[in-house]
Amino acid sequence: MKIKKPESKKFICKAVIIIAAVLLLSIAAFKIFANESAQLLTKEQAKQAVLKEYSGSVENLTLQSGNYVAELKTGQGLYELELDGATGEIVSIVLLEPAASAEVRPTPLPSSAPPAGGSALPSPSPTAPRAVSEDEAVKLALQEVPGELDDVDTEINESGAFYLVEVNTTDGREAVVQVDAISGNIMSVAWEEPDEDHP
Repeated sequence: MKIKKPESKKFICKAVIIIAAVLLLSIAAFKIFANESAQLLTKEQAKQAVLKEYSGSVENLTLQSGNYVAELKTGQGLYELELDGATGEIVSIVLLEPAASAEVRPTPLPSSAPPAGGSALPSPSPTAPRAVSEDEAVKLALQEVPGELDDVDTEINESGAFYLVEVNTTDGREAVVQVDAISGNIMSVAWEEPDEDHP
């Protein structure tokens, strides 16, 4: 005669394991969400972080996926800025709409005198990033690789925004120059194989 183990013991063990797992997950989720909400800046703090770096008026400010997105109106145009929700650090700047009378000119280096009439971009503090227009990116790329402009694309990845400027050289080659959209630094130059019909 076989003795059957009570099924209720198995059921109780499974129930205890499931309850313990749910309890642990609930505690972990509470800690994660409590820490996130405690660390985020208020809207007013985020607005002040923008105005500390750039002059103008904040037209709109929203919280999206833990980061603040602000629209900043300046004399040079309307910009979209993304700020780290916890630190207020400006992550990206995109020119949405240039001002009707703004002339696009590269911002001078800190050591040179400012041009008459000011620069085409907001005047940031010395440590703040600045936005580089598409025209500026083309000029920088053509300084790096002389030739004729073929195409310009704007890209964004985890490291930030950048321009891909395609330049055709006089010897039939094509270079793709990657220009950082914030600093204007040349990030890379990739050479494509020359066309077979060119010598």
